[in-house]
Amino acid sequence: MRNVMLCLMAGALAGSPQRATAQAALAYLALISTPTAGEAPLARQWMTTDPAKGIGFDIDWGHVSGDGGSLDMFTGGVVVPFAEGRGDAGLSAGYFKPSCDGGGCDGNFVASGVVEGRVLQSQMSGATFTLGLSGRLGFAKPTGATVWSASAGTPLSVAIGTGGLRVVPFVTPAIGWGHASAGDGSESGERFLLSGGVGLMSSGGSFGLTVGAHHVFIEGGKTVFGAGITLSHR
Repeated sequence: MRNVMLCLMAGALAGSPQRATAQAALAYLALISTPTAGEAPLARQWMTTDPAKGIGFDIDWGHVSGDGGSLDMFTGGVVVPFAEGRGDAGLSAGYFKPSCDGGGCDGNFVASGVVEGRVLQSQMSGATFTLGLSGRLGFAKPTGATVWSASAGTPLSVAIGTGGLRVVPFVTPAIGWGHASAGDGSESGERFLLSGGVGLMSSGGSFGLTVGAHHVFIEGGKTVFGAGITLSHR
């Protein structure tokens, strides 16, 4: 298991806490080195009263810095609405790039899948309150290891505005899981995480811009900040 931890530590210089258990540290590192918590969460069309109707496209970026280096993640993906626009399912892929003092940190491929949608929605005084469910799966392939992550959360959002532009602040408490394997060794762990952000969405959802963050709860853990663009064909 030491080989897996060394591989993740070299690729995640955001500062793994020293007093955390190996399982907790592994979960933290796996979550922030995959798209599950390594890039910006995005405001979605199902958080508003306008149902999504066409295939959408995402461009997403996440960044975290710490002593000795930083991490950047870039992905692009496709999103397909279901249940008459009350939810969506998506797939994305991209690149994870650690930057280390002194070099020696190679980037690697990452991918993810997500299924999410609203459960309850209420309108009052020009605002739309939405409770949703979200499930995410992440994957990364650093040198010498394979990393998986997953999360299950409950997005809470408020869509404000009825004109051509809507402001959508949201927050998602979730539980996350991380797993890494190398050779004959493997390890898994779980951590709580909190995601949130503010999205600006055009009427009908043809264009959206979100600024958001992920934080995995662990002593000494760093917050991942990022931004993303959503486009959809109406």
